[in-house]
Amino acid sequence: MLLSKATYNWGKHKDILLKEANTGSARNTKFQAFVQIKRNIHHNMSSFNESVGLGYLKTNAIEFVNYNKRQMSRIYPKGGRVDSSNYMPQIFWNAGCQMVSLNFQTPDLGMQLNQGKFEYNGACGYLLKPDFMRRADRMFDPFSETPVDGVIAATCSVQVFSGQFLSDKKIGTYVEVDMYGLPTDTIRKEFRTRMVILPDLAVLRIAVYDDNNKLIGQRILPLDGLQAGYRHISLRNEGNKPLSLPTVFCNIVLKTYVPDGFGAIVDALSDPKKFLTIAEKRADQMRALGIETSDIADIPNENCKSDKKGKVSQVKTNVTPQSSSEMNATQNNVSESKHNSAIVNHVNIEDLKQMKTFIKLMKKQQKELNTLKKRHAKEHNAMQKSHCTQVDKMVAQHDKEKFTLEKLLEKAIKKRGENNCSELKKETAIKVEMLTTDHKEKVKDIVAQHTKEWSEMINCHSTEEQEMKDAHVTQQCELLRKLLASVQEQQTLQLKLIHERQSKEMKANQAKTSMENSKAISQDKSIKNKAERERRVRELNSSNTKKFLEERKRLAMKQAKELEQLQKSQREQLDKLEKFNEQAKDMQKMVKLEEDMDRRPATVV
Repeated sequence: MLLSKATYNWGKHKDILLKEANTGSARNTKFQAFVQIKRNIHHNMSSFNESVGLGYLKTNAIEFVNYNKRQMSRIYPKGGRVDSSNYMPQIFWNAGCQMVSLNFQTPDLGMQLNQGKFEYNGACGYLLKPDFMRRADRMFDPFSETPVDGVIAATCSVQVFSGQFLSDKKIGTYVEVDMYGLPTDTIRKEFRTRMVILPDLAVLRIAVYDDNNKLIGQRILPLDGLQAGYRHISLRNEGNKPLSLPTVFCNIVLKTYVPDGFGAIVDALSDPKKFLTIAEKRADQMRALGIETSDIADIPNENCKSDKKGKVSQVKTNVTPQSSSEMNATQNNVSESKHNSAIVNHVNIEDLKQMKTFIKLMKKQQKELNTLKKRHAKEHNAMQKSHCTQVDKMVAQHDKEKFTLEKLLEKAIKKRGENNCSELKKETAIKVEMLTTDHKEKVKDIVAQHTKEWSEMINCHSTEEQEMKDAHVTQQCELLRKLLASVQEQQTLQLKLIHERQSKEMKANQAKTSMENSKAISQDKSIKNKAERERRVRELNSSNTKKFLEERKRLAMKQAKELEQLQKSQREQLDKLEKFNEQAKDMQKMVKLEEDMDRRPATVV
C-alpha cells in the first residue's frame, strides 16, 4: 500500500513520529542492507531521508523495489530544507515506498502531486500498488524504458480548446500540460505523450498561468482513471482546494485498447514489411526509387532454370529432324507460349489501384471527406461562438443587476446619510449574495447544457464521418471487383484469340506441308510410272492425315490446359481480392469500434 504521509516540521516532530511508529504494528529499525528482506521480518520499517533514498535508487533500484514488497520504508525531507520546500515524491512512489512524507505547509508542485494522487480511492489516504510491485515472482525496474511484462503501454493526447472564468481581470493566460510517472514517462510542457510505459503510476497535471507566470489553477488526474472525450476539467488552487467556476475545456484521446481478433492486423499495420516476402520487399524498395511494378519482368529462379534445361536436353535426344515448315511452326508455338505466360500472370491489387478509374474514385472520396470535415469545423465554430455569446450575456446581465443594486444603495446614502442606511446596506448585501448564488447556479446549468449540446454534435459528426468512410470502403471494394472482372475477361478473350490464331496457322502449315510433299513426289524422277506415283501420294496423304490429327489433338489439349490454368489463376486472384476486401472492412470496423469506445459524453470533471 502507498500511504499519504505529511510532516509540518520533520526536525521538530521526528521523535513523536518515530514513537508512533514503534507503538503501532510496524517497528522502526535501522536500515543495514537489503539483505534484511531475507530475514522475513515484515513488520520492520526503516526510515530514509530523501538524499539517502535517492542514493539507494541510483545504485540498487530493483533491490529497493523488492525490499518494499515485504518491508515498509519511510522517506522524509532532508535537514537542509529549512524553507520547508518539498522534493519530488513520484520517484519514491515508483519504487513502491509506502510512506513518502512531505511538508504540508508548502503548497508547491510536490504537495500538489501528493494531494492530487491521494484524492482518489475515496480520499482515504491509501492506494494499492500495482500487481507487479507486490508479487515476489515479478521483477520491476523503476527506471525501465521498455514496456513492462503484462502491462499494456498507452499514448495520451490532450487538446486544450478554451478556459472558462479563469480571471475577473483582462489578462492573458496559458496552459501547461505535464505528465509524471516513471522517468521515461515524465513529460513536461508537451500536449502529446510518447508511449507511456506504465499508465498505473502516471498522473496528468493541467495548470493555468497568467501573463506574470502566476498560477491561476491546477488539477492532478491519474492516467488510469482518465476518460477519453471532451471534458470540462474544474481547477483547484495551490492547496488543492476546489475553485468555484474556473474550468478548462479540452479533448483527451487515449489509445490503449486492441479488440480481440485484430491482433494480427495491428501487428501487420505496425510493421507491414515484416509480413512481406523477400521479392515483395525488393519490389517496394524499387518502387521507392520510381520503378513501377509493370517495368519488372517475371523470371524463373535458378532451380526452375536447371530443371527446364534437363527436360529440354531429354527432349532434344528424342526429336527427329524436322522440315523447315515444322521448325517454323515450333518456333511460332514457343513464341505464343511465351506470350500466353505473360497473359496468365497474376494481377496485383496494387496494379488495380493504379488504374485511372480507381484513382478517380479515391480523389472523389477524398474531396467528399474534406467537404464534410469543413462543414463540421464550421458547425464547431458556430456552436462555440454561440455558447460564448450566451455566457457573456449572462455575465453582463449579472454585472448590470449587481451594479444597479450598488448604485441604488449609493444614491440612498447620499440622500439620507450613511448612518440612516444600515438596514438598506444589509438588504442590499443579502440581495447581492442571492444574486451571485443564483448567477453561479445559472452558469453551472448553462455549462451543463452547452456540454450536452457539444457532445451530441460531436457524436453526430463522428457518426456521419464513419458512415461516409464505411460507404467509401464499400465503393472501393466493389470497384476493385469490377476492375478485376474486366481484366480477367480481357485475359480470357485474348487467350481465345491466340488459340484461334494458333489453330489457323497450324492448319495452314499442314496444308503447305502436304502440298510440298505431293509436289516432291510428282517431281521425283525415280518413280517411273503413274500408278507408282499415285500409290506414293496415297500413302503420303494417309501418313500426313494421321500425323496432322495427332498435332491438332495435342494443340487442343495444350490450349485446354492453358485455359484451365488461366481460370485457376483468375480464381486465385479473385480469392486474394476478397481477402483483401475483408481485411479492409475489418480494419474499418476496428477503427469504428475504437472510436465508439473513445466517444463518451463530455462531462464536467
